[in-house]
Amino acid sequence: MDTLLLVGVGGVIVVVLGVIAYLRRHGKIRPCVNCGAPSRFGFSNHAESAMKDIVRLCLNCLKTKLADDYAQFRAHALVIEPAANLPCYVFQLSSKWKDRKLVEETGKLLSKMETTCHHCGAKANFLWLTSNGLTENNADNLSTAGVSETLLRWGNGPPCSVCGRCCVDLICKSIESRSLTFLEVCSPRSEDGLVLPMGY
Repeated sequence: MDTLLLVGVGGVIVVVLGVIAYLRRHGKIRPCVNCGAPSRFGFSNHAESAMKDIVRLCLNCLKTKLADDYAQFRAHALVIEPAANLPCYVFQLSSKWKDRKLVEETGKLLSKMETTCHHCGAKANFLWLTSNGLTENNADNLSTAGVSETLLRWGNGPPCSVCGRCCVDLICKSIESRSLTFLEVCSPRSEDGLVLPMGY
């Protein structure tokens, strides 16, 4: 009886040590490069960056970086709300995706957007579109079929014009409410485009 008890306790100890070792190797959360807090986000200067060019940020530092970048952006962008189970939330230049229906529709939407923010009345250069129904299984359809055949049919309202500050607030509220994490996030840069959740 004592032998069985010792074997059982020994087995439990081995399992616990194995789990701890696994979590140390695979579950380690790297610190934010700015403040040292646990990070849940990778940040890069452009989409599909090499891993060495992606820095780790916590949510607070990500908010600060996005707020700065979105405030400085002078062109226009369609911003699709972050979605779960898609590892990236990145800006794509319209010129890079010009052969896709999503970009064609983005251009039309941006050309008709209102110039004032629906939330605060400031100058708007972003169109915000919610992402209800967007999953890792149908994300590719978004680029090929456009928003008219996907997001706007999945119960999302029409996009609304927002300023940079309000856009970042909407992005961060969505990230927080859904407890999202992203391997790569990048801000709008230089010319018209779109910000969207996507896979690699």
